[in-house]
Amino acid sequence: MTIRSRTAAAVGTFLALWGATPASGQLASERLRVPTPGVAEAARAAPGALRIDGRLDDPAWATAVPITQFVQREPDEGAPPSEPTEVRVVYTDRALYVAIRAFDSRAGEIAGHLTRRDEDSPSDWVGIMIDSYRDRRTAFEFAVNAAGVKRDIYRFNDTNSDLGWDAVWDVAVTSDAAGWVAEFEIPFTQLRFAEAGSHRFGFNIYRRINRLNELQYWTLLPREASGVVSLFGELVGIEGIEPPRRLEILPYAVARGTSTPAVDGDPFETGSERFGTMGADIRYGLSSNLTLSATINPDFGQVEADPAVVNLTAFETFLPEKRPHFQEGLDIFQFNIGLGDGGSQEQLFYTRRIGRSPQGAADPRGGHAEQIAQTTILGAAKVSGKTPAGWTIGLGGALTAEESATAIDSIGSRHSDVVEPMTGYFVGRLARDFRGGLSRIGVFGTAVQRDLPDNLGFLRSSAYTVAVDGSHRFRNDTYSIDGWIGTSHVRGSTDAIFETQTSSARYFQRPDASHVTLDPTRTSLSGFAGQLNIGKHSGGNWRWSAGVDTRSPGFEANDMGFMRNADRTIQYTWLQRRWLEPGRIFRRANVNFNQWAAWSHGWERLAIGGNLNGSFTLANYWSGFLGVNRELERLSPGTLRGGPGLLVPGGWNGFAGFDSDGRRTLRAGAFGSIYREDEGRGWSYGFHPEVSWRPASRLDLALRPGFRWAANDRQYLTTAPVDGESAYLLGELRQTTASLTFRGNVTFTPALSLQLYAEPFVSSGHYETFKQVTAPRASTYGNRFDVFGPDRVTTSEKGEVLIDVNGDGSVDANLGQPDFTFLSFRSNAVLRWEYRPGSALFVVWQHGRADETNDGRFEPGQNWGRLLDAPATNTFLIKLNYWFSL
Repeated sequence: MTIRSRTAAAVGTFLALWGATPASGQLASERLRVPTPGVAEAARAAPGALRIDGRLDDPAWATAVPITQFVQREPDEGAPPSEPTEVRVVYTDRALYVAIRAFDSRAGEIAGHLTRRDEDSPSDWVGIMIDSYRDRRTAFEFAVNAAGVKRDIYRFNDTNSDLGWDAVWDVAVTSDAAGWVAEFEIPFTQLRFAEAGSHRFGFNIYRRINRLNELQYWTLLPREASGVVSLFGELVGIEGIEPPRRLEILPYAVARGTSTPAVDGDPFETGSERFGTMGADIRYGLSSNLTLSATINPDFGQVEADPAVVNLTAFETFLPEKRPHFQEGLDIFQFNIGLGDGGSQEQLFYTRRIGRSPQGAADPRGGHAEQIAQTTILGAAKVSGKTPAGWTIGLGGALTAEESATAIDSIGSRHSDVVEPMTGYFVGRLARDFRGGLSRIGVFGTAVQRDLPDNLGFLRSSAYTVAVDGSHRFRNDTYSIDGWIGTSHVRGSTDAIFETQTSSARYFQRPDASHVTLDPTRTSLSGFAGQLNIGKHSGGNWRWSAGVDTRSPGFEANDMGFMRNADRTIQYTWLQRRWLEPGRIFRRANVNFNQWAAWSHGWERLAIGGNLNGSFTLANYWSGFLGVNRELERLSPGTLRGGPGLLVPGGWNGFAGFDSDGRRTLRAGAFGSIYREDEGRGWSYGFHPEVSWRPASRLDLALRPGFRWAANDRQYLTTAPVDGESAYLLGELRQTTASLTFRGNVTFTPALSLQLYAEPFVSSGHYETFKQVTAPRASTYGNRFDVFGPDRVTTSEKGEVLIDVNGDGSVDANLGQPDFTFLSFRSNAVLRWEYRPGSALFVVWQHGRADETNDGRFEPGQNWGRLLDAPATNTFLIKLNYWFSL
């Protein structure tokens, strides 16, 4: 059978399934009317006229004008689709309905894998995207695969996406000899739009055919284009609907039991704990443009545990947000201040600050003290929305409780110490779009206010940041210029601000930093920061950008944001060449060149380097990447933790990786890296293979080992007073780290799934030699250190390393037992049942155990045996929530 005859047969089958023929009169003429390109028309239906069952036999569907003009984006951009697709749109006063008929001449090869909701899979998919604001920047996406698994995504800033957004909607799928069908019901309560007699929504539809790796759109999103939402077509014909005043309530109840190792004589470590609580999430439409989202006494027991990590740096470890309430609203409340691949980590609003572990500790007074894991979140709320005039509005706040820990002293008396103050967190965003979203200007701010008791005077009492940002796209949306400038201000006691000045972000106490001054009498600190970037982001196969980023020494955003360091100015450029047309070997490829240089505000050179990298997809859909970095000698102001800046050598870094065809039952991938310094003994090697196996459509297993071997010949240990001066002591560390991450997903139905996670982790470090820094800026690397020989390094009976720095025969520094072996095993199992739209039952088991010694030996067999013997903590949790709307 030819392609033309197969298509004709499929269309004939489609007409029969819709229950009408071209001879059926007026309805047929309406149905066969060719719509305007890029404009879809919705037909009104009576309330109750549609049942969401995937059968499409309701008469209301026959009144809608069909949408059939689809075009490929992948693999052959601009070509007609290999299989026809037909879409119809109707609406009632309460919801929008979309029917997608995905014809397929090889219906037996339609792929539909069962996974958890929001999980992508190598399946046949259909989806709709609705820009109900019609601002060309934001959209709500609803998708389903042939097995009925739902995905919903909130798109913002034209090209960004928030996969944590969850709406309450319905869809049903069926399949037959002609292909498959998806029938969507999107309540208007899940969209946002202004009051109007008639509405024109931005609109797009897509279909993915898995076996062909084909992606087709109703309105094409070209591969070379930089936009997504701004390229949508339009949905018209929606009249006489009112923006609903949405009131959605999601109350929950939790029962939790924890079993921990009991500690003899410790009244706070009895081995068991039982806990129950209740709370609620609330959403309310304050107006057609503004929505209030609030959470009262939230519980996040169902989220996955954070991975284990050994951090020997002076900087805090960034942990991604996994809590649903705080994952939403990324479009309005995210303000990145970083650069490069890790730039999204540095931001003015870091939601993990809310509900953090207490920053203080109870004084045991010779006895025992209670340990509190997390600060209680009393409540959090945010108001957000967009107006027809192009205003974006966001205002959020959270209140955490004062946490007090009990201590029982050596004679049995009870005491209570405040370990975390009551704290208010506030964030605000106001922005205005111009020129149809091609230009924007806005302001963003955060504030933290703490009610500090006397024993927590080392914390800052208040902290504020304010930033103004803007973006402008020009020359037919080919070029852009964007940037921001902001300021920070923190207040506190002299102890708090002294700690701020001497923190790892700035080190005002550095003896060789003439551009900053440590003032122990200060009670406040202010600073500024900003970025400016200009570049070409669309049109043709070349892309480029160039910019500058700066932070003054006093800039501080860590009370509510996440920031590693201040006192720096970075200049950077980026150039990319892309090949997007498929060839005999490559489907697509790109090559990137990066260059950067950085200085402190005292014009000390902190970095200078370049990078050449590329990525590709082969004709068989395997993909890979590789690259090389070159960094020159530079000053490290933080290696000596407040001591003088140390010149560190440059080095070479190479990396490469690959992934096999993700559609296959068995998939594999690997990532490897290597680093070598020009001088000294610094190096590292990393290897991270991964294998995934999908033995059945409802089961997916993944295993990812990780190995890293590293040598650091200047690991900071301590600063010791010797002969009236500071001696900065370092060690030559050899570290081996291994981990094995397992993930398993068992999906029984699109609404019932079991998620498994487990990670054993071991990291061992052994110090081979010890030394002090004597000439931190000497021209020759070896002349910067005094390496201690056996005559100046001894070991005590307890295994402590003792250093005679000046060689006079007496101990000047006790390093304790610096070697280490850290063992960890974390796992959890989460059973999730969405028993009705928006309502879910969670059954969770969390398991953890850890062990730490000072032997420094990496012996996997013995390490694993010791870990299995370590005491375990088990938590069992049942959480039930119920969604309803008024």
